[in-house]
Amino acid sequence: MMVADGCISVRECACCAHDLCKLIAKGNSMMKRLLIVLGLLTVTLTACGILGGGGSDNPSNVNQQNPIDWNRSPDTIVFRADVSGGTNDPFYTLSEVPSCTIYGDNHIVWTNELGVNNVQILEDRLTDQDVVNFVNYVALTKQLYNYSAKADTLPLTSNPPVVETLDLFVNNVDHKTDAFGGWDSEYYQEVLSFCRQLSTTPVFLVPTGAWLSARAVPYDSQVSRQPWDPAANSLSLKEIADSGQAKWITGRNVGVFWNMFMTSAKTLQFVEGDTQYNIAIQVPGITRNSPPAPAS
Repeated sequence: MMVADGCISVRECACCAHDLCKLIAKGNSMMKRLLIVLGLLTVTLTACGILGGGGSDNPSNVNQQNPIDWNRSPDTIVFRADVSGGTNDPFYTLSEVPSCTIYGDNHIVWTNELGVNNVQILEDRLTDQDVVNFVNYVALTKQLYNYSAKADTLPLTSNPPVVETLDLFVNNVDHKTDAFGGWDSEYYQEVLSFCRQLSTTPVFLVPTGAWLSARAVPYDSQVSRQPWDPAANSLSLKEIADSGQAKWITGRNVGVFWNMFMTSAKTLQFVEGDTQYNIAIQVPGITRNSPPAPAS
């Protein structure tokens, strides 16, 4: 029977039980070693049950040659490491890119933070084996299924905490956990670092289309400003702001706003006429919670 790496079959379990019985017969001096073996066996079987190593109870869509399976849609989030919460303006969070995301088509997108207001967004296409190795790492080595998401069970406060979150969706099981679930202080960064190192041929992400939102804001002498000519750029921020709806943009303006998003503070004010505007840019499949691209 095919089982996940690091898992054992039912027949092997029976053999283990038989061997343990023989060891017990040799005397109580072996009990400490037996307890250790039993503990390791229990942890392994728990993870195997989710990863498809449990025999006939596996979901019907799991490939028996590879018991780790996932939805292959490019819109499916197979894994995501993200940070949420805090007191950030919800308008600014529209443009945020999660720390590392693996999609159903093996597309991986992650951030590389070089400093304040200096972020690189990179992407690559993983192999199936890359994804399997990563799932084995988080599920077996890091024991992700032993931790749950508990941030939503805490009382609300006037200053919401910043929460690190992890989401793994394989074999029809969507498991979410967060920093309040019992991780140690290095857990999230270790998983995130492993995710960011999966790629062997990373490239800078260059979107070709995006949803652009704009809102009028009061002048603020403490933030940077950028003049915006609606005629020269064939795009009016005033019209977008007045509509109250995001506008789908393509062409040169996508790169202009994307570059500013990565190299400037989100509080940057674009000046069109005598009015200041904040902008937010959402790229489908890249930024968090972006709407899909419009039907062509």
